[in-house]
Amino acid sequence: MHHTNLKDLIFCLEYGTNIHINIVFLENHINNKLILQQKNVYHSKPYCTFMKSSQDGLSKCVKCRNKALNKAVMEKRGFGGLCINGVYEYCYPVIENDSVLAVIFLGNILPTQTKNESEFINQFSHTFEKDFSEEKCKSFCSILENQIKFLIKEYDKNVQSPIIITNIKNYIDEFFASDLSVSDIARVFNYHEKYLGKIFKKHINKSIHEYINDKRLNEAQKLLRNNSLPIVEIASQVGFNNVTYFNRLFRKKFNLSPTDYRNQQNTN
Repeated sequence: MHHTNLKDLIFCLEYGTNIHINIVFLENHINNKLILQQKNVYHSKPYCTFMKSSQDGLSKCVKCRNKALNKAVMEKRGFGGLCINGVYEYCYPVIENDSVLAVIFLGNILPTQTKNESEFINQFSHTFEKDFSEEKCKSFCSILENQIKFLIKEYDKNVQSPIIITNIKNYIDEFFASDLSVSDIARVFNYHEKYLGKIFKKHINKSIHEYINDKRLNEAQKLLRNNSLPIVEIASQVGFNNVTYFNRLFRKKFNLSPTDYRNQQNTN
């Protein structure tokens, strides 16, 4: 018998709305029915993307989402509220046997009344969902919760690798430009730091720290090809606070300094 996978259910729930659903899995569950589209792994609507485009905005977003994630895990209940940028979001933990399997984020909702509404919210007003009550949020989350639990029960017997690895990679892909550390990631996903590092290295063949730096260096490579920003600015944009360290890692990975790499691209 065919059972609807999670990404198709999310598509149906979001269809015809500006609602945005993203889900963070916290347990070692993975099967083809639970795999999500990238846009449903993290906040990807236009307003969120814009607000995360600066280092300060990204840092604030990371802290806000992690605070909500930790609250959902610790209190084991759904709750709604405004994010740091003034948009309503509902957080809902999926719980089985007193263990939080995942946290559902349902957001991109414009509250009926917003204090000190920013010019940016006005600018992006056409991209938000309006008039979406907390009861509707709870209803959507309940539907998702039931399907997640069902798909875990029915398909996790074929588990080949822990979803925590995919989750860490997705988390790094979203927040690589912020001040990420292994201890921060371990705290977000509620795992012991050494254990998390061990299983990540086992499956990816590199440490979490190495993976973060590789992601940053690959993004820096793209920036060097496509714009004329100063090297120190590019280093900062991809998450390196020390340009000397950035230059050393870049040369080690690409056998060229960032400046030489840019010059080579310009002559091709």
